[in-house]
Amino acid sequence: MKTLYLFLLTLLVAIGARAATPIRGVCQVDSTAMTAFVRQYNPNFDPAIARAFHEIGNRYGIRGDIALCQAILETGWFRFDNGTAVAPSQHNYCGMGVIKTGDSGCNFESVEAGVTALIQHLYAYCCSDELPEGEVIIDPRYKLVKRGSAPCWEDLVGRWAMNTAYAVNILINYERLTRHAGNR
Repeated sequence: MKTLYLFLLTLLVAIGARAATPIRGVCQVDSTAMTAFVRQYNPNFDPAIARAFHEIGNRYGIRGDIALCQAILETGWFRFDNGTAVAPSQHNYCGMGVIKTGDSGCNFESVEAGVTALIQHLYAYCCSDELPEGEVIIDPRYKLVKRGSAPCWEDLVGRWAMNTAYAVNILINYERLTRHAGNR
């Protein structure tokens, strides 16, 4: 069944069919299940990162569980190896500020700041609303985004990343996460 799902998802993207997986929404997977999932591939994963994705994502109305799956892709399961341009101490979970090979990317002072910057970047792409009350812009690239230009994860292809399988890979990780969590 899983193989069939992955095949169909890849086929839909390849033929240009548009699945619509909104960036906005509420986390469907809790931080404990997110931590357990990532620890299958990185036993040193810090559970504070999963908690931040869950809490900050919900504060902004962004699917923090899927955003975690995006960060998995960007950081190599939070191991920051195999060509990842940022280091763990940067708390940069999406390669923010890495425009070309050799760039070191943005630095954030804490897990919460790094996750907030990623969630704010997604927020800028998916809507044109003001930030939630009491929030301040941490994302240094927030004002560079064409607001509301990517309301769905599939819309990030060609905007966030040039890889045509970018959204598919995020959503495959999410499918694996939900299966691991027992949500499907």
